[in-house]
Amino acid sequence: MVDVRFTVYYRRATQLADAMKLCQVEPSAYASAAALLAVHSAISYSDAVLIGLGGARPRGEHREAITALKRACTGARVDHQGIVHFQKLLSAKNDIAYDEKPVDNERVTALCIAAERFRVWAERILEKRQGRVSS
Repeated sequence: MVDVRFTVYYRRATQLADAMKLCQVEPSAYASAAALLAVHSAISYSDAVLIGLGGARPRGEHREAITALKRACTGARVDHQGIVHFQKLLSAKNDIAYDEKPVDNERVTALCIAAERFRVWAERILEKRQGRVSS
């Protein structure tokens, strides 16, 4: 039986990631939106992975999720490679959301690539753990 919380975060993650891709169609018009969607899709994927691996999502700072993911992956004996992409996205979160400078297209592209790589990593883990992931 799939945990209801897992389904909520997984659906949120896929919706945000799909919206990010839509924003990339016109990067100059939606640069900030694409960057924010990249970060938030990764946060939701992180929550889904943590729940999918039998853990709980952190209630505090998003940075706590990095430690929780590492711990959960170690316990489940799955690779940690995707976490580096998550770290990159989280480190950019405050700049993108709250900085007064515009987000340039090069940075948006890098963040969207990191988000997509994190998505692929998360989907691979979830498929192994949950069987066929349903949205």
